[in-house]
Amino acid sequence: MDKRTLVALLLWSLVLFAYLGMVVVADIDTLRQGGIPTQWFGVPLLATLIFAIPVYLTWFTLRRLVFRPARMLSRDVRALLESRSAEAEITLPTRHAMGSLPGNVGALAVALRASRREIRSAMASATAQINEQKTWLEVILQGLTEGVLVCNRNHQMLLYNQSAITILNEPERVGLGRPLFEVVSRAPVMHTLDRLEWRRCTRGETQADLSESFVCTNTDATRILQGRMALILDPRGETSAYLITLVDISTDVEAITHVDVIRRALTMELRSAVGSLRAAAETVDAHPQMTTEDRQRFQQMMCAEARQLSRRLEELAAIFRGHALGRWPMSDIFSADLISCVARRLEDDLPELRLVPVGQPLWVQGDSLSLVRVLECLLRELHVFSGADTFHVETLLGDRRIYLDLSWKGPVVPAKQLDQWLDMSCGEELEHRTVRDVMDRHGIELWSQQAGLPGEALLRLPLIVPKRPQFLPEGERLPPRPEFYDFGIMREHEGTPELADVLLEDLTFVVFDCEMTGLDPVGGDEIISIAGIRVVKGRVLSGETFERLINPGFPIPTASIRFHGITDDQVRDKPPITEVLPLFKAFVGDAVMVAHNAAFDMKFISMKETRCGISFPNPVLDTLLLSVMVEDEEEDHSLDALLERYGIQISGRHTALGDAVATAELLVRLIERLQSQGFKTFGEVMRSSNMAAQLRQREHTLSHQNGNGSAVGV
Repeated sequence: MDKRTLVALLLWSLVLFAYLGMVVVADIDTLRQGGIPTQWFGVPLLATLIFAIPVYLTWFTLRRLVFRPARMLSRDVRALLESRSAEAEITLPTRHAMGSLPGNVGALAVALRASRREIRSAMASATAQINEQKTWLEVILQGLTEGVLVCNRNHQMLLYNQSAITILNEPERVGLGRPLFEVVSRAPVMHTLDRLEWRRCTRGETQADLSESFVCTNTDATRILQGRMALILDPRGETSAYLITLVDISTDVEAITHVDVIRRALTMELRSAVGSLRAAAETVDAHPQMTTEDRQRFQQMMCAEARQLSRRLEELAAIFRGHALGRWPMSDIFSADLISCVARRLEDDLPELRLVPVGQPLWVQGDSLSLVRVLECLLRELHVFSGADTFHVETLLGDRRIYLDLSWKGPVVPAKQLDQWLDMSCGEELEHRTVRDVMDRHGIELWSQQAGLPGEALLRLPLIVPKRPQFLPEGERLPPRPEFYDFGIMREHEGTPELADVLLEDLTFVVFDCEMTGLDPVGGDEIISIAGIRVVKGRVLSGETFERLINPGFPIPTASIRFHGITDDQVRDKPPITEVLPLFKAFVGDAVMVAHNAAFDMKFISMKETRCGISFPNPVLDTLLLSVMVEDEEEDHSLDALLERYGIQISGRHTALGDAVATAELLVRLIERLQSQGFKTFGEVMRSSNMAAQLRQREHTLSHQNGNGSAVGV
């Protein structure tokens, strides 16, 4: 029962009591004698009805033309005042009896929005230089091959670049405000930080001197990382944060291990074998009178030792090849880019020579400049030797190498000719190093042979395999993520407060949404899509998202496809929920989980926790209940209605990521309003939202009971 209906009932009650009062006053003597006044059904009743009808009509008119328009006007004014958005609109009533008040309120809203726009414009102008510097910083970070992390004293990430995500190989755990020790080993970092802090406190060193290198691993110990830490000091000289740069040295460590194997073999195994061989030879030489039988035994022993030594040397050469050479600075190169560079260098003085790429380009590893110069030299010589103008270039996957084949119509290059080419100079760019020098550094052994077609020959260069994966399924390729940083949370607080006392602006949220095969989790419906987006310090981080399709293990009902558009073909090759939900848990971390009508999504998730071997103890907020807190219960609190009211544009409605992004924008607006209404901490919001949930549940229960009662009465 709303307030207006209650007012109407009170008015009718007053009319009834007024009528009874009139009757009592009119014939009190009859009542004293125990009789019933005849006036009860006479003129007073008619007068009362005549009086009640205008009262009701007046109340109905006021409700229609004053109360309802005033409530709508008040709702929109509150939303405009409590939101920092300049675009919140005021819906002016078309039919009302409030005179010029709605028009004046609308004009005031227009003026307020204009003032807010002017303030935003002034702030944008004042921060233009800062934004330019920020752009420079982002370009620098993106261009670095080293991973860059900045952390506060609570070891939360404040800044990171794309290289850090690649090196750490855990994109779900890297993000603004996420714990550092979820991605790197704790002990080396803490030890280095303690050393630098001790130097700062005891020696008084400047910020330029407060840096130190260390070695650590990622959390699953699959990569060895060379790190360097530097302290960041505030104006008082206290440590406010620290910078870490990371380089993956796993390959270097492997190369050092192989070099150690070779060193041990040279200093121990081979020395012993050479010593035995030398002793046998000296014995034979020192005893010419030795019997034929003894001499044969010594010769057999020397032959066996020589064969063993030869085999061991071949093994060591195989280990050495490609590892010691890898100490020369090299990087991953796309073969198409390599061939394109060669073609551009040749087109000036050999315009008739054509390079035709064949097959799929592959990644190789090497020094790009030296490889380009070697290929240029070889193609010039091949052009003169064979007279061919067209050379086909193809890269092929080998067992341990990537083969780059140059093929042409003409004779095979003899080995003697190849050996002469190896002694050619590569020019001043490489300080007149020879082709052989470059080949040795890359572990390349040239050879020429007949090609597959008659009359064709090829020259093969076995190149080093790249560090990166050669192929990656398109669906799993990670998009570039921009760098985010917020130095506002660098101000650390004493101790670790309980979550209930944490301010709303200090919380990290993960807003999520799920798409399902149906609406009945108990009846067997499954999650087929889950997505989330992180919100930190009132900012929706569009680069820190999670989105996965899930194979439910059975056909998706046609009725549900109408809403989310996910078909059986789209999920056929996707992983099951047991693989996806742990990844989502890693993405969420300790953040507060947020959804619209969260209980529905959480029911599906909670029913899969045991099966997936994980749990989500995270606190959960519901934007539906937050909306009830800041607005009247009578308003429409559906997601579509709220997005329209707050002017939030949504791309991809009824997709998990699209709904999650829209809900995240809604969360930011609702938190602004909650803070304007005096809600400061997470505990205050949780207590009020729980109360709102209880009231809403009670109202739905009463409505259901009243509906059943009416049905029975009928």
